[in-house]
Amino acid sequence: MFDDNIKKYGEVCFTLSNGTYTAGMDIPEGKYKLVAKHGYGDVYSSNEKMGIDEYMEAEDLIDDSDEDNESATEFSNLILKIGDKVTIEDSLVLEFSSKNANLTQSIVRKEIGKEVTLKKGVYTCGKDFEIGIYDIVLVEDGGKIEIEENDIGNSYFFGSNYDDIREIKNYNFKIGEKIHVYGKDLVIKLSPSKNNWLFDK
Repeated sequence: MFDDNIKKYGEVCFTLSNGTYTAGMDIPEGKYKLVAKHGYGDVYSSNEKMGIDEYMEAEDLIDDSDEDNESATEFSNLILKIGDKVTIEDSLVLEFSSKNANLTQSIVRKEIGKEVTLKKGVYTCGKDFEIGIYDIVLVEDGGKIEIEENDIGNSYFFGSNYDDIREIKNYNFKIGEKIHVYGKDLVIKLSPSKNNWLFDK
């Protein structure tokens, strides 16, 4: 790990998929160009100035004959400062590149929760699994999960098809939040999220 008292800067290029990522913890602070490499979905950040709130698609999905299609394949000059969050949804996979990113890690994620494997059923945070920040990972087969908070549900399709999800990074489960697992043979795993720092090898 780098000495926090000595900032190091350098060129970086990496890909991220569905999940929420924190600058200084999961990705380096910096100014980024984003390119949609696979799938489609929304991407948005917590910072309002020089942030992002876009629907993006990989280039091979763009229909050039559709003049009304406003989907973006690239986004330039996204500024991420330490603590800013970026959320990627659906099957979108984005390439992040920066010529001068801050490679000094400044935030360490404390692992919260306990690993658990879930099959078809309904599970409640605080009863069936511990409160925490988890990576939701496909283990077997495919199917739908729904995460319900305050009677509002968000659905995610896990599997191996082009527009399916294989993993959701850094999902913050709160007490009482429910996860419904559908599909006869679908198996997922909740694994406490670790630091996703890309350069601390």
